[in-house]
Amino acid sequence: MTDSTDPDDRSDPSRETTPGRGQGNGEWLENHLAETLESWGYMTGQREQLLALTADVVARRESQRDEPTDFLVCECKDWATRPIDEQPIIRLCLLAYLGGAMPVLCHTSHLTDRAWKLAQAFDVRLLTLDDLHKDRLPPLTTNRPPRGTHNHRQGYHPLVFRSSLPMMLCRHANDDHPDCLSGPVFKNSQDPPSYVPDRSGHDEYVSARKCDYDFG
Repeated sequence: MTDSTDPDDRSDPSRETTPGRGQGNGEWLENHLAETLESWGYMTGQREQLLALTADVVARRESQRDEPTDFLVCECKDWATRPIDEQPIIRLCLLAYLGGAMPVLCHTSHLTDRAWKLAQAFDVRLLTLDDLHKDRLPPLTTNRPPRGTHNHRQGYHPLVFRSSLPMMLCRHANDDHPDCLSGPVFKNSQDPPSYVPDRSGHDEYVSARKCDYDFG
C-alpha cells in the first residue's frame, strides 16, 4: 500500500474539530483542493453533475496552454485509515472521459496495490495534502510514488501496466468511410490514455526524482 501523508503533518488538521471533516464528510478537502487549484490559475466548480454522476471538483485553466491539464475532473477522498481500492479510480476515469479532462485523485489515506496500478495505467494524478502546498500541479512522471512507497515501485514506467486493445475494436479510415468515427481514446500499451481529442506532443513524462518525491 502507499502512504499519502505523514500522520504528524500539521497540514492535516484534526477531524474532530475541523468543520467539513469527519465521518462521511468530504467538504473540507473539496474546498481545500478547489482553493489550491484556483491559486494555480484554474477556475473551479464543486459538486458538478456529469450526466448521472457527480464530480467533487471540476477545473479549467484560466489561461489555456493547449495541454491535457487545461481541464481537470477531481475526486476527493478524505479518509482517515480506510484504503482506497480500485472502484474510486474507475469511477474517476469515467468522469474524466465524460468531461474530456484529466483525472485527479486528492486523497488522505492510502491506495491498495490494485488501485495504485490502475492510477498508473490511466494517468491519474495522485495529490496528497503535501502536494496542495506546492506552487503548481505536479507533472506526470515515469514513477509517481507517494511518500513511503515501497522500493519495487520506483522502476516501472506506466506502460507496463497497460495492455493493447483487442484488434476488433481498432478503427481505420478507408475509401468507403474516409471520415471514420474516431477510435478509442487509448490505442495501445505504448500510448498514454487520452482524455482530450488531441494529445499530440503532450505525452512526455518527467523523472519522479525531479518532483520532490520522498524515496526514503
